[in-house]
Amino acid sequence: MSQQSIQQARRALAQIAGEAESLQVYGGDSSAEALPGTAARRRATRRGQADPVHRAALYLNDEGVLEWRLDPQPPRAQAGRRARAAAGDTAGELVDLFEFEALGGNQVADFLARLDQRLNPRATHRLWRLRPDAGGLPRYEAVSEAPSGNKRRLLLVHGTFSQSQAFLDGIAQAGQGSAFLAKVFASYDEVLAFEHPTLSVSPVLNALDLRDALAGIEGPLDLIAHSRGGLVARWALDVFGLPATPIRAVLVGSPLGGTSLAAPDKLRATLSLLSNYGTVLQAAGTAASVWMPLLLAPLAILRVATSVLAGAAKLPVLDGAIAMIPGLAAQSRIAGNPELGRLTERSPRSDVSYALIGSD
Repeated sequence: MSQQSIQQARRALAQIAGEAESLQVYGGDSSAEALPGTAARRRATRRGQADPVHRAALYLNDEGVLEWRLDPQPPRAQAGRRARAAAGDTAGELVDLFEFEALGGNQVADFLARLDQRLNPRATHRLWRLRPDAGGLPRYEAVSEAPSGNKRRLLLVHGTFSQSQAFLDGIAQAGQGSAFLAKVFASYDEVLAFEHPTLSVSPVLNALDLRDALAGIEGPLDLIAHSRGGLVARWALDVFGLPATPIRAVLVGSPLGGTSLAAPDKLRATLSLLSNYGTVLQAAGTAASVWMPLLLAPLAILRVATSVLAGAAKLPVLDGAIAMIPGLAAQSRIAGNPELGRLTERSPRSDVSYALIGSD
């Protein structure tokens, strides 16, 4: 086990502490005055009610891999939580302990909407136009009037937990990235980004918004979609009938047949995987638009999942929470997924040319 890895993970989590606290998730030994105190929690227990405060711990296991666990231990004083939570646990070392208040049943949808806004502040305005600034880097402009007419257009559609800025930051950091972006802006009359919530709604609703936003366009459209964005693209193109023609669509790592990462029995593994990726990318100097969502999303999803399931002190029960998150349930690789089934039955439009880039 590497102390360097533990410190690396703690530094990465410290970078999102403010974002986590905005979602009422508290880590480290920070004060959590917003949470019910010990006396209130004991009163709830005496009344036969569930503890209103839930706990989740991120461990570095003996193989050097980060993994999430729920901590069923009773509440204790704030000071020194890390040391006490780790006492007696020999299957790894505690990286950080988080506490959060359970959400009421009618609060989950609002919480997911707020989480989407934290992950992508631009998602409140669906369509954005990208133009080069003085240095040739993309600059966002909100589209006040719907695009129309015959123009050569490029459209970006991002994936889960993400935003189009992650595309652009990744390109800018790559070798010859600036030259590539210059070529993009020179090749198209208009470059657009579709910013959308990815957890609080399903890809079907995203696709309806995309179809409506581009209802007036005609001329050729090139579309690049990543991950879940590929589902949004297929719904918009092949089901709801985005009007532009002809269309060339490149779908990168898109779960057109679903993904096991969103399967009901894989939630714990998925959240752990995201935290591992986020920590490594943060340490490597990757743009915050790429790594920040991978660290913040697991904390928020744990709060949702433990809130909506009774007796969620055991992770096998927690794993069933995917159904409570529309944006994940719609891409879950399970038998009989109704959305994926209907989409798979649809043949691609004859005027759409698809190119697929796979990922394992």
